[in-house]
Amino acid sequence: MEGNLEKYYKSIRIWLTAFHLSVIIAYGLILFFTDWEILRYAGFRIAAIYGLFGFIGYFILNKWEEKMPKDIFELTFLSVFVYIFFIVDFFGGPDSFLFPILYVVLISCYYYHKLWGYIASAFCIGYLILHGAIISTELISNPGKYLGLVVSFLLVSVAGYIMSKKTSEISNKNESLTELASKVTAEKSQDEAVLTAIADGVYAVDMDRNLVLLNKAATGLTNWEEKDALGLKCSTVMKLINDGDVSVCEKDCPAMAVWNTGEPVFRADTCFVNKKSKKRIQLSSSYAPIKDFQGNMSGAICVFRDITKEKEVERLRNEFVSTASHELRTPITATEGYISIVTDSGMCKVDGKSKEYLGKAKNTLLSMSKLIQNLLAVTKIEEGKLETNITSFSIHDLVKEVIDVFLKKSQDKNISLEIVDSKDLTLKGKKVVGRSLNVKADMEMLREVINNLVENAIKFTEKGGVSVSIDYDEEFATVNISDTGMGMQKDAQKHLFEKFYRIDNTATREVGGTGLGLYITRSIVETFGGRIWVESIVGKGSTFHFTVPLTLD
Repeated sequence: MEGNLEKYYKSIRIWLTAFHLSVIIAYGLILFFTDWEILRYAGFRIAAIYGLFGFIGYFILNKWEEKMPKDIFELTFLSVFVYIFFIVDFFGGPDSFLFPILYVVLISCYYYHKLWGYIASAFCIGYLILHGAIISTELISNPGKYLGLVVSFLLVSVAGYIMSKKTSEISNKNESLTELASKVTAEKSQDEAVLTAIADGVYAVDMDRNLVLLNKAATGLTNWEEKDALGLKCSTVMKLINDGDVSVCEKDCPAMAVWNTGEPVFRADTCFVNKKSKKRIQLSSSYAPIKDFQGNMSGAICVFRDITKEKEVERLRNEFVSTASHELRTPITATEGYISIVTDSGMCKVDGKSKEYLGKAKNTLLSMSKLIQNLLAVTKIEEGKLETNITSFSIHDLVKEVIDVFLKKSQDKNISLEIVDSKDLTLKGKKVVGRSLNVKADMEMLREVINNLVENAIKFTEKGGVSVSIDYDEEFATVNISDTGMGMQKDAQKHLFEKFYRIDNTATREVGGTGLGLYITRSIVETFGGRIWVESIVGKGSTFHFTVPLTLD
């Protein structure tokens, strides 16, 4: 495009230079072959000389044409405007009927560019002074005439300047809008390309929950065409239901949750029925808010994928784990009972060495029994079949009972185990008087949580001791289990409560474990509306914290 423009500039310059040459040739022909009266007009001779300079100037300016083609083109074009002054002057100058043409030229120059306007203004005022002082010599005898014309040129120049400024502002705005439109178009094209290429389904809704976007993957999963779906209610196209076959769109809309909280929402419990195949499709969905330039909510976007196969594999796996665990539990329990009869009842005579081996076999069976118990618990948690018996009880008394159970184990390791009581129980700086400090949860499940955390603390502590304390606020009791054991790295803390995760070092390999205890602990705590976390420093120990909601007064 730029190369074509340069060719255009060069072509116009040649024609303008030809015009200069034609003025020279015209003057020569009239001079040598006619007695035309125009020869008496001195301005014609000046115009011919000016044309000669214009013709020569073409070749001089060529050396700069490649570097600044537009500037050289404008200079050449402006030079031709000078001939208008010769024409106006020939027909009478300021008294000529053609004189108003100069006002048009002046306005046109300002419209094109302010610099052209300044040059044209200088030419016009300079011409008036030259005409009044030299050509007509009326400037001294009739100064008012020329002063009025100068003022009129100045007024037109001011008007032209204002017009030029406004035109420049409009032009800049148009350029900005064009640039913005190009940028928006490019971004839109890029977004559309990304949405088309992405393998997951994507749909977006406005604040009325009408569909405004449905990508190619989403149309494939739903069997709705984009042109048919856009503008319809999301509930009409998606018809989301949860695992209990209850409408999610009507009872538990994720978009509404996103707008209420302003935070993304993840759901793995929704599904819909394919429009064509009538097949039930399980979904994993992530919802996020859409905001306008002012930060106000303008809609929501959802990215979802089909996890039907994963859900089926998970169901079969849980079913297998549950069945296998149940089948293994009976023979393991029976075998452990038989070993106990042999070693503890006195019915059989067993020498010391045999009794040692049988004791190891019993411990192995107990570990297997614990693993099976944990696997069954995990299966119940993941299937949402964890049965609870919610009651109100003293968390302090429960902690004391657990400590009494593990006291001998801590003494065997020569470490301390104690509960640290708060001297002044306070809620946000105020003493707790006449307020229930009972918690609301399943006592036996919470006992399992405290058992697991205290047992782990004793396992991984060789020197020092383990202490348990309880803090209270207006809504929760926070149980803190601290030890002076080995501690753990920051990276390990992030994964500690994941299923089957174990820190891989010498100490953990010697102690043993299944990697399910803390996962179960976290699941139980979260079942009652609490949370669990850990603070740890390598070589100095760890503190596990978990919260339990208080009973309402």
